Amino acid sequence: MKQVTFEESDLKKFLRLETKAVRFWRSVGKSLSAISYLALTFLTSFLLINGPAYWERLQYTARGAETTAENPPPPPAQPVIQYPDEIIIPAIGLRAPVIYGGSYEAILTDLERGVVQYQGTALPGQVGNLVLLGHSSNFPWAPGEYKTVFSLLDKLSLGHEIIVPHGSVRYRYLVTETKVVSPSELSVLEKTSYPGLTLITCYPIGTTRSRLIVRAELVEGAISGEQTSGPYLGESLPRPR
Repeated sequence: MKQVTFEESDLKKFLRLETKAVRFWRSVGKSLSAISYLALTFLTSFLLINGPAYWERLQYTARGAETTAENPPPPPAQPVIQYPDEIIIPAIGLRAPVIYGGSYEAILTDLERGVVQYQGTALPGQVGNLVLLGHSSNFPWAPGEYKTVFSLLDKLSLGHEIIVPHGSVRYRYLVTETKVVSPSELSVLEKTSYPGLTLITCYPIGTTRSRLIVRAELVEGAISGEQTSGPYLGESLPRPR
């Protein structure tokens, strides 16, 4: 058998090749370590940023979508709105305060501040007759800002709406009748068997000869009770000129 011999040059060449291989694998190892570090850093950052969202999804899955859909959390309680006492008649562009609870003797004084509830009549929404008085005209030097608040009342006709907010409810009435009566026609003040509204003003404008009457019935807003007293009946209807 022929003996294999290595010369010095062959040995140096072999050692040089081995060194290159070691360097190659060492480089590969460093690259893999760097890639692993970057991947771990990315995964950690991703979980820190998006972890809460995925936790919610995991809880949703654990509870079951159907249960969640059937039992939504209750909505927050809404504050109760308290409306100012006023009367609104869109057809004639009227919006004015309403003064409740005044006496018969204080009518003219109260009319300086708006429209006035007649003593002893119903409140908005009650079964009975809510009677409201307002000026159609008054002397220019008279006090108050509502001297002509009911000056266009004769323009109303059947079906026109009258809105009377009170408390937490906006009561809506529809006109059912308009007529002119004498000052002695006290029947328009009487209690009705339904939630009604009666508007009264002097007619024609500038006189106290007659009274213009507009009647309406409640069509929207929960009935709030029943009129408990009767109207004050004098010798004639008041003169909210």
